[in-house]
Amino acid sequence: MSHDLRPEHVLAAVCQMPGVGWATDRNLRITANWGCGLPGASVPAGSLVGKTVCEFLGAVDPYATPIAEHREALHGHTSEFEFNRNQLVLEIRLAPLRSASGDITGCIGVASDITHRKQTEERIRYQATHDALTGLANYREFMDTVDREIKRADRSRHGFAVLMLDLDDLKVINDRFGHLEGNRALKRVATLLKEQCRSTDLAARYGGDEFAVMLIEADPGMADHVSNRIEASLTKGNEEPRLTVSIGIGVFPDDGRTTQELLQAADRRLYRCKKSSRDRRRVAVR
Repeated sequence: MSHDLRPEHVLAAVCQMPGVGWATDRNLRITANWGCGLPGASVPAGSLVGKTVCEFLGAVDPYATPIAEHREALHGHTSEFEFNRNQLVLEIRLAPLRSASGDITGCIGVASDITHRKQTEERIRYQATHDALTGLANYREFMDTVDREIKRADRSRHGFAVLMLDLDDLKVINDRFGHLEGNRALKRVATLLKEQCRSTDLAARYGGDEFAVMLIEADPGMADHVSNRIEASLTKGNEEPRLTVSIGIGVFPDDGRTTQELLQAADRRLYRCKKSSRDRRRVAVR
């Protein structure tokens, strides 16, 4: 049995290739295309001939991705990158197209749909960096983010603040109302933190009944304001059981220049706040 690969077999295989391939001239006008197309869009062989790469890929800026990479290919560079088009994530590979003599006559590209893969990767990353119960960032993500912010703040010489929060009497809530109500209390605090944080800030479940917030470019006054706002929002709520939190603040660089120093400063203030709160409750009981 002969296994010789005939030209017509090669052509059939190329035309059935997932995704789209194309070749251009030096003006980035498409001279050939092949492949079975992209999801929701059949692109018959030759149907793109005469169009510019800008028209094909819906690119607006001729000096940004993906056109910039096409121009680089004309100078002999290969590239591989991702490009968002019509709610799809495309993986594009580009290379210079050379004549038999080695001269660059255009470029050759191949695009494949990796949307599902990117969604899966994003879902896995989200699960690895977020708390399953509250949807907030988890301990590891918070610590990594504070580490990065310290480096950024050192370069730009700006400050930021961290809040350490403790949900008061979670054990009492669990014992009196059950663990489902305790979980609901944790989610109530998480929702409040999301509401009170800016999009640039980061709220996290630090562990157990502890939460943490990183406030970007915040001074002590702003940190106090956010802290008071969080406490006031809980006080105004009419849901039962009533919730209170103890809060400690650490400010960079006044309270430390490392993650450990900042969190220790916030934790000390949190402990003093919690002790003061317990003393007030004892007096009230008496």
